[in-house]
Amino acid sequence: MIEILSYGGKKIVEAWVPDRDIWVPRLLDEFDANRNSVERSHKMGGRWENSYLPVDLVPSIREPMRFVRDFAKKELGITSVVLFEPLSRSHNPHPPFWFNLARPGERTGLHDHVDLSRLSAVTYLACEESSGNLYFRMDGEEDLEIAPEVGKVVIFDPALKHGVHENRSDSDRISFAFNLFPFPLPTEEI
Repeated sequence: MIEILSYGGKKIVEAWVPDRDIWVPRLLDEFDANRNSVERSHKMGGRWENSYLPVDLVPSIREPMRFVRDFAKKELGITSVVLFEPLSRSHNPHPPFWFNLARPGERTGLHDHVDLSRLSAVTYLACEESSGNLYFRMDGEEDLEIAPEVGKVVIFDPALKHGVHENRSDSDRISFAFNLFPFPLPTEEI
């Protein structure tokens, strides 16, 4: 199932990555097995926003990332490239994909992903009802909210401001987010 929404003249896509009953549990197992190797970038609102692992420790991330790349090219006419390593270590030492873990009572602050990326996406690995809706905010528009569902991917313009409401469930919400980049890649040092 695929739903294409319009928000302030920009497209937001909700889709379900095929075989989610296979790759989601596998990716959660890979994430759980490597929690001691996680690198974190920054805290917002008292919690770590992004948790990074190298692709060789979480190889199942390739499935949703490639799905988004292929879907965007075929259905949206957007050509992009999947990166599994940082675009530039001097600019940002982390790969362009990360996990977000929100414990009960935690939220993700309003932000965007405009840093050279062509598309942004988030997919849900563990969530319950009331674990916090993704929301988009734009001047002159009412917030657009999207409920999380395991295996769902939300694809959006990286310039769209977005956040996640408070996790009001009794369980952790775990999502995996990533950016895709223009093809061909920029050649100058960033």
